[in-house]
Amino acid sequence: MGKVPAYMVVHDLIKMKIKDGTYPVSEFLPTEPELEKIYKVSRTTVRTAMEILKEEGLVEIRQGRGTIVLDSRAIQSLNKVTSVTECLRKRGFDVRTKSMYIDIIYATEKLGKELHQALGTPIARIQRIQLINEKPIAIIKDYIPYVLVPNIEQFTNKFNGLYEFLEQQYHLEIQSAADKIFAKSADFAESEMLAVPPGTALLSIQRVCYRGNEPILSDDICILGDQYELSITSSGRYK
Repeated sequence: MGKVPAYMVVHDLIKMKIKDGTYPVSEFLPTEPELEKIYKVSRTTVRTAMEILKEEGLVEIRQGRGTIVLDSRAIQSLNKVTSVTECLRKRGFDVRTKSMYIDIIYATEKLGKELHQALGTPIARIQRIQLINEKPIAIIKDYIPYVLVPNIEQFTNKFNGLYEFLEQQYHLEIQSAADKIFAKSADFAESEMLAVPPGTALLSIQRVCYRGNEPILSDDICILGDQYELSITSSGRYK
């Protein structure tokens, strides 16, 4: 195995300090001359490391001022129905979909229960990987009764945000959603798709979306745990 380039060593060390809070969000990193002294590398090495961190959405280089640490997590408020894509875009990320695959399957007992469909009913399945700044962040699988989205397979790779697409193309407005959220570790297949080691912490979100009282969409999302934050607003006490 070849030697790791100096700029990647510096990149990894700075990234680790950003993640553990040594370099806090909204604060400037040490200056280039300071980083040269800290890591005992050249100015070119420091600048290359900064460019990679910038591409990953971790920092912003401000001419004449320095390099500031960004909040790289997507923040989703659970008091509004928003998609992963919408949350990421609101944070200013460049969002792209990779490896989209749409096929038609038949309702299992679980899907039938979630979507109020009879066993064997045709269901459109949409599978894809979501990228931010070209980095895999989430594996998303969506299930919709095919009768609501006829010929959706012809739109493979023609949309990024599903909720917006459903509203515009099929006039399906999602009015509410019920989420189940839990932590899990990436299995081998998930680690391959997200380009992380097996066992990496993931956040799993299982959601059923409703139009009125009618369930119209089931989401199964696995997202990198350190890249996503859920914001919950509650009111009143349960009695």
